[in-house]
Amino acid sequence: MAASAVYLPGRSFGRRKNSSGFRRVLIGALACAGVAAWSIRSSSQSFASGLYAARRAVPAMGKTQSSRLGSELILAARGGEAQEFAVGDKVKAKSEDENWYPGVIDKIGDGVFTVKWDDPDGGPETEDVVESAMKKIIVFKDYVVGDDVLATPPEDSNMYPGTVAKVNADGTFQVKWDDPDGGPESHDLQPDSMKKVVIFKDYKVGDIVEAKFPEDGNMYPAEVIKINDDGTFQVKWEDSDGGPETSPCKPKEMKYPPISFDKLEVGQKYKGTVKSVRDFGAFVDIGAEGDGLLHISSIANKRVENIYDYLEDGQVVDVWISGKRDDGKFGLTMIEGKTDRGRPPPADLGTFANLDPNEWHKGTVRTLASYGAFVTVTLEDGTEADGMVHISQIRDGFVDNVEDELSAGQEVQVRVQSVDLERNKISLSMKEPYGGGADGGFRAAREPVDLASFESMPSDKFITGKVVRCAPFGAFVAVKSDEGVEADGLVHITEIRDGFVENVEDELSVDQEVEVRVKSVDNGKLSLSMKREEE
Repeated sequence: MAASAVYLPGRSFGRRKNSSGFRRVLIGALACAGVAAWSIRSSSQSFASGLYAARRAVPAMGKTQSSRLGSELILAARGGEAQEFAVGDKVKAKSEDENWYPGVIDKIGDGVFTVKWDDPDGGPETEDVVESAMKKIIVFKDYVVGDDVLATPPEDSNMYPGTVAKVNADGTFQVKWDDPDGGPESHDLQPDSMKKVVIFKDYKVGDIVEAKFPEDGNMYPAEVIKINDDGTFQVKWEDSDGGPETSPCKPKEMKYPPISFDKLEVGQKYKGTVKSVRDFGAFVDIGAEGDGLLHISSIANKRVENIYDYLEDGQVVDVWISGKRDDGKFGLTMIEGKTDRGRPPPADLGTFANLDPNEWHKGTVRTLASYGAFVTVTLEDGTEADGMVHISQIRDGFVDNVEDELSAGQEVQVRVQSVDLERNKISLSMKEPYGGGADGGFRAAREPVDLASFESMPSDKFITGKVVRCAPFGAFVAVKSDEGVEADGLVHITEIRDGFVENVEDELSVDQEVEVRVKSVDNGKLSLSMKREEE
């Protein structure tokens, strides 16, 4: 499969000028090895002149179970049924933070590969990863004259639209830019800096579209009235406003309008593009006013241990509407006929962000992965949400295989370690706050800590503590009184330091030792401060 991109509606990006004065409409690249999705927009115009769509509801077809879209198909999309790695190969690899980043294989050891990151971003330049945590990036090299592409010019990190004008003898390709904007008309580029663009060209007479008006370059509503012999489409403008009533438009200058939420129907099939992949699922663009959520349990008829074996950013997939919510959000499935059946909307994770990291909560193991387990946490008031227990948080000591410790449907006790509201992620632990592994069953609630020894502590006395969890509103710090009583207290974001603190994690990190003082003890809650007492 050729590395390619599909013009899709999406978020806009402003113009940017590099050191050589090369300016064009900035393309936000969601690049990956198979098929990539792109969105473009010029901020110098108030319209989405660069957004092109190629997406409509797909009529129902014969029953096709999307569970076959497993890792074997993703591997095939990269050029083979199996991956063989060599020094110098371009890869996407999973870092220790569980995210995937591009890099190059620098060394190969005994079952371990040293990957040199393309952009360390302040972190280590290399990292050792295992084979299962890497995906080879196959560079497409079979471009021909006339191919539409997105490409990165020299001395620029952005990708811009252009056309292959010449195939050079040295293996490079001459790309002529759609909009040089004062820069060079073309550049000779290596294939690894290019992505093939698939332009939708199957518009039909009577289709309602948005197209670029030749008079001002803006996008306006129109109707396709004729398919021209030169590959363009004759469109009739909804409101010509004194200009021509009809105009010929190239396919790349056209798109379908976004599908309104009211027109989405449960069971309807669409071809969509994966916008982002998370541990719990993926957000997919089907051409609607918003992206749909494809939950990990709706990808295949079998248990999906690692979502990254099935989906990648930019991958084009067949999906069905599985459910709609009153707030305008909708769910998707890759399994035909599977609906949400009244699945409750995701919980407000703000409730979980406020929980004490030492408190135990009832959980049920939903699915297992090589790196941990996904657990549905249920609070006393019935609120539920899914979180992840990393393999290192199952019990004390080394865990070689998650399946040796847990099984789907098993009831467990977990603590909420951290909540990422922006990424909608909950990190859980089955380990005691100060050691002691989980037994896999329910623990009795711990006795409340007697905070009397902290209540009598002078408010200007600083003691050493350790950060156990960061939250948007502050940090929980483990401290010990002079009598040896251990407890967790909250350092509110306003008590971290003098001055405005925008992000707690910019100031503190888990396991960091800090000096705190007891500010107050109220209703079994310990309030701490890292600031000196005001005189």
